[in-house]
Amino acid sequence: MAFNGLQPASGPFFLAPGASVRLNMWYGNQGDDHGAQWIMAHPLSGEAPTELIVSDHSKILDYAIGCVEENGSPRACPGQDPYYRYGVTVTNRGTSGVRFNIQGGGNT
Repeated sequence: MAFNGLQPASGPFFLAPGASVRLNMWYGNQGDDHGAQWIMAHPLSGEAPTELIVSDHSKILDYAIGCVEENGSPRACPGQDPYYRYGVTVTNRGTSGVRFNIQGGGNT
């Protein structure tokens, strides 16, 4: 499943020169498993010449917390409601700040 132009509702991401940011994305409400995913930073048109480097690709498995024992305290329930996130680190190698979003999709 491909995606293009993914960014926060408030607008595109921004990185100062030499800065890095860790970004996580997911599919569905929790995070459906979509296999291997490729994520690329996409500098927006109209920005100064730049180079955005994407590194440290990861696939993250986590679990929802939500079990309650009767007459007991809430506790984590490992193995229940697993979800997946996909992560990358984006670094601005350019000499100017840059606005960008992300694009990519599944490896086939």
